[in-house]
Amino acid sequence: MNQSQRQELRHQAQVECFTNFRRSKIILETGIFTREHSENPLVQSAFVDFIIILRDLLAKCGKYASRINFEDDVLKSESVKDITDAVTAVRDACCHIDSHKHLFDVEGNIRVSFMVIYGGGTGLLAISSPEKELGCEYADDVAFIFGPNRLYLHRHLRRALEEARMQLLPLMPRFADIL
Repeated sequence: MNQSQRQELRHQAQVECFTNFRRSKIILETGIFTREHSENPLVQSAFVDFIIILRDLLAKCGKYASRINFEDDVLKSESVKDITDAVTAVRDACCHIDSHKHLFDVEGNIRVSFMVIYGGGTGLLAISSPEKELGCEYADDVAFIFGPNRLYLHRHLRRALEEARMQLLPLMPRFADIL
């Protein structure tokens, strides 16, 4: 879709963006995704809330501005080509418990519904199949794994959120000063 085909960011969509940016900031500022909170029963709930918010913001970027499409460290597949696809796949897995998007391997023998790995390594359980192994390749990041998809907190989620902010804030001037 080229720039002339973009829709205007109407007031209701601006309010939704404002609410999503505020809520995502609140979630991130809690520190819930740090190792110190790894046993907190609300980590998964916070992640699901955050990924739903981020998916909505990325969809709005695609509709009203430009698709967020960086590929750095994105595990590509037939259905995942960039960060927007990866976030969508994880969001679908979060919201649809019976989704095939929880399946790690081609045969469907390994199901991963929520695994968090803090820093470098493979976590408590190594996830591997003949085709691949998933872990956290960076000591300074947190990996969230659903099925064959891995999202990094800093390299993916925070970056996508910031890129969405840079694209959408200029389209919502009445909210820009308070975000």
